[in-house]
Amino acid sequence: MNNSPEASPKQFHPHRFPHRGLLPEGRYFTLTWTIGYDFGGMTTVALERSSAFARLDNRRVEILTLSPEMKGRDRERELHEAGTLDRKVKIRSLWQDLTSWSDRKLRRMVGTVDPDPSAVDDVLNRSGRDWTELREDSEGHLLQADRYHDRGHLLVIDRQDMKKRGRRGGRRITLFDRDQKVIAQWGSAREFYQAWLDVVIGDKPSYLICDSAFVGNFIHEFRRDNVILCMVNHNHFLADADDEPTGALAEDKFGYLRHLDNFDLATTLTDSQRVAMERLDLSAGKLTTVSNLTDDLHGDPYRPRARHKGSMIARLAPQKRVEDAIVAVADVAARGRQITLDIYGDGEDRPMLSELIQSKNAVDRITLRGHVEGAKSNFLASSFSLLTSRYEGQGLVVLESMSAGCIPICYEVDFGPADIIEHGVNGFLVDPGDVDGLADAISTFLSLSEDEVSAMRRNAVSRAADFFERPIIRRWGEVLASQSFAPIIRAEGAHAEAQSAEVTANGIAITLRVSDLKESTLTQTFVSWKSRAGTFYGRVEARRSGELITAEIPYSRIEHMTGEYVDFSLDLVFDRGFERVRIACGEDSVIRTSDQVHLYSTKHGNFSGRLVRTDLTSTS
Repeated sequence: MNNSPEASPKQFHPHRFPHRGLLPEGRYFTLTWTIGYDFGGMTTVALERSSAFARLDNRRVEILTLSPEMKGRDRERELHEAGTLDRKVKIRSLWQDLTSWSDRKLRRMVGTVDPDPSAVDDVLNRSGRDWTELREDSEGHLLQADRYHDRGHLLVIDRQDMKKRGRRGGRRITLFDRDQKVIAQWGSAREFYQAWLDVVIGDKPSYLICDSAFVGNFIHEFRRDNVILCMVNHNHFLADADDEPTGALAEDKFGYLRHLDNFDLATTLTDSQRVAMERLDLSAGKLTTVSNLTDDLHGDPYRPRARHKGSMIARLAPQKRVEDAIVAVADVAARGRQITLDIYGDGEDRPMLSELIQSKNAVDRITLRGHVEGAKSNFLASSFSLLTSRYEGQGLVVLESMSAGCIPICYEVDFGPADIIEHGVNGFLVDPGDVDGLADAISTFLSLSEDEVSAMRRNAVSRAADFFERPIIRRWGEVLASQSFAPIIRAEGAHAEAQSAEVTANGIAITLRVSDLKESTLTQTFVSWKSRAGTFYGRVEARRSGELITAEIPYSRIEHMTGEYVDFSLDLVFDRGFERVRIACGEDSVIRTSDQVHLYSTKHGNFSGRLVRTDLTSTS
């Protein structure tokens, strides 16, 4: 049996659905890997957004989780009781479903490979009553996981050494009924997950918003006519976010960043990150900005506050660069200013930061408070806050500070602060890493008149209101309503072959011929490249004239990839659909190489290259 997109439940008619409330009509799902007991910022944002969808638009929302660790965890009840999750939001676990469903329900899971009844012979001896049995190699690598139904019978065998027993390689996931007969099989976990999603979502118009980079790296293949698929990019997308960019993408996001056009919609939290990603042609118009929402802390701009009192909420980790805040505050104190700073958060840098505070003789001025529930409420009694991160996805803590009427003093890092703060009006921006500049900004704030500070507090509270629930959910409604449930276009049989490829004074000039492109709704074409090692990826827009496609890759886009082997592809973007076609390199292809860039045909007849030298500005 086949669970290909063509076999999805029902052909959907191309139209947009009504937008009667804040959100368009349809079913709403949030997709993540897990919601553990120590969930972090990203998960918190997903919970808050889902609850706001439910609360403001009277919308039922399901949060879908895939991790086996969610089995048996009643996180929904706990979060409802804690008031963290709206009552109309349901948490649904893949493994909770499968281990409780009847055989009849399980048979709705459609396999992707022909079932092999002998798979039942792979079952492990059951050592106890736990729902999972594991088999590992001598180094602790998982080779097989058997899962059991709540009624006690074998449910799933997930074997990951199909090529050679005892060595990871090749996968087969088998689903059994209570009589130990094979219901369905899959050759990969992503196909298995998609089969579950098909059952859960069905054929009704639905919006599936993915909040997990890990899940996004494979869920981009889940394309259904009746599902608007959205990827939320929560953090920085480059591998070297805090240093000189190398062109490498963040490793944990590499899978989905290379396939953004496979989503109907991809969101960034700030305009500056969207522009940076668009500058690299990572998406053909799929990117849009939808910020995180922040709570209304009801900050009173006129409430008397001790001017010298500062607060900071940050993980004590290298990314947050808390040591700069400590040095700056100690510097301000050395200038004779009264000042204190409470730092809320914990992490690996705590011992180092404690020593730094002591070495700066600032023990009476700077306090590491550790992790405190509801730490943001301290902004209500604080006069200013600090953010010294190396990079941010948005900097939600800045909005929380402003909502409380607490003036943020921030490094102008990628991404977030500059999209929120107007320097000197509702906060202060400082060059990243400029500790002296940070101390100067704090001193400037301490020297302002009460009238000037009150005006800044009013402006800060007013700006934060742009990120409260209603405007952000209204924004979600706008971007989701702009999507169409038109049939997804596929061009799986398309073929691209290099006619010529030449290393020029400016870069690599490529001419391709594309054939078997049956659809006429092609909107854009790109030539893309991906390194075989590391996380280098990029693409440039190509020009099309009939079957011929031309593109030039400038050296500036590839100069950091010295020593890397690179494979080239043709990206085809449709009104709703995306295909990536590996570029062939035949006997008739004219390839002109150089000492700097070696272009060649692989043993499989595909177009590849290797960047040999760094001095790419001169060709031979």
